[in-house]
Amino acid sequence: MNNKYSIADKYFILWAFFIPISSWVIDPTIKGSLISYLLAFLSPLIIICFQKNIAKKYFLDMIEIILVLLLFALISQLANAIYNISLYGTLLVNPGDFDNKIFRNSLITQNMYLIPVILTFLYVKYLYKPSWDKWIIYGGLVFVLYGFYKWLGFLITGADIDFLTNRTFGDSDTVLYQYQGIMLAGMSLQRFQSLTGEPSMFAFTMLPYFIFAIHRKANNNIIIIMGLSILLSVSSTAYLGLVIYVVYMTLISKKKKNFFYLIIGLIVSCLILYMIFSEYIDVIMDMVIFNKMDSVSGMTRSNDFWGDINYFMELDIMHSLFGIGFGYIRSSNLFTTLLVNTGIIGVLSFSYFYLKDFSLKAQNFIKQGNNSIILVLFVISMVAVPEFSYLSFWIFLAISKNNNIRQY
Repeated sequence: MNNKYSIADKYFILWAFFIPISSWVIDPTIKGSLISYLLAFLSPLIIICFQKNIAKKYFLDMIEIILVLLLFALISQLANAIYNISLYGTLLVNPGDFDNKIFRNSLITQNMYLIPVILTFLYVKYLYKPSWDKWIIYGGLVFVLYGFYKWLGFLITGADIDFLTNRTFGDSDTVLYQYQGIMLAGMSLQRFQSLTGEPSMFAFTMLPYFIFAIHRKANNNIIIIMGLSILLSVSSTAYLGLVIYVVYMTLISKKKKNFFYLIIGLIVSCLILYMIFSEYIDVIMDMVIFNKMDSVSGMTRSNDFWGDINYFMELDIMHSLFGIGFGYIRSSNLFTTLLVNTGIIGVLSFSYFYLKDFSLKAQNFIKQGNNSIILVLFVISMVAVPEFSYLSFWIFLAISKNNNIRQY
C-alpha cells in the first residue's frame, strides 16, 4: 500500500470492507459482535496514539453527544416514575415484560448499539480524506459481489449457499436468514440481500454506496453492478430511494432541460420495455407495490404506524416532549420509533442533526452527491426502516460534516 496513507488511513481502509456487513458476526452468541463494531470500539486508540492533534475535539464531541443521550434517558425515566403509563399495545423491543417501566433492559442494550455508531461517526468526521473514497467504494463492491455469489448460487442450485451469515436475531437462536423469493418466467429467484439478511436492509445499505460511486465518478462497471444489485433486491425501499435521488437531482440541476429530456426518455424506454416484457414486469410490480398494499406486511406497517401515533397522542406532556425511553419500542419506521421513544424534542433534534448540512443549492457534483445521500437515507429511514445502528447510515453523514468536504 502506498506510503501516503497514515496509520489512521490504513485502519479505516480495513474497516471500510466490513462496514456494510450486518449478518456476519465474530461470535453468534453475541448478537452485536460485528467486525465493524469491534473496529469501532478500538478506533479511539488510533486517535490517542496517532492523531493527538484532533484528540481534544474528538473526545469533547463524544462527551457532548453522550451527555445529550444521557439527558434524554434521565428525563424519560423521571417521567416514567412520575406518570403511570401503560406499555400494553406498544411494539416493545423486549415484549415479555409490560410491567417494568423504569430502566428496562432494552434502554441499556439499545443505547449500547449507539456506542459504535458514535465512534464511527466521529472517526470519519475528523479523519476523512478524499483518498478514502475509492476504498469506501471497494468495500461496497465486495459486499455486492458476495451478494451476486449468493444470488447466482441460488439460481443455479435452488439452495442457499451463504457460508458467512451467522447472526441471530432478537431472543431467537435462529440464524438471521430470511429467504424472500420471486417467481419470474417460471424460475424461482432470490431477492438480493448479500450480507444483510433481508432485501430491504440491503437496499438501505447499498443506496448510499451507489450514489457515492456515481458522484465520485467511479468506474462505470462498478456503478452498473451496484445499480443492478439494488434493482434485484425487488424492494420498495430501493425504488423509493432511487425516485428521491432522481427527483432531487432534477430539481437542483442547472441543466433542468437536459434532465427533463432524460426523464422523458426513461419513461418512453420503460413503456417500450413494458410492452415487450409486460408479463414479467407485472409480477415485479405486484410484488413491490400493489401486493404490499394488501399484504400482511403492508397492513402490519400501517397498523404499527397508526398504533404508535394513537399511543403517542394519549401521552402526557412530559412524555410527549421527551418520550418513554430510547430503545423501548421498535416500530416498522424510524419516525414513530423516535417519536414514542424520544418525543417531539427527540425527533426534532435528530432531524436537525441529520439534515443540518443538507442544502438544495449544492455547488458541485460531490456536494450534490452528499446531499442526495443524506436526503435519501433520512426519508427512507423515517418511512420504512427503523434501523439506527447500521454504520453505513452514519459514515456518509460524517463525510458531509468533514472539513475537507466543506472546503469544496
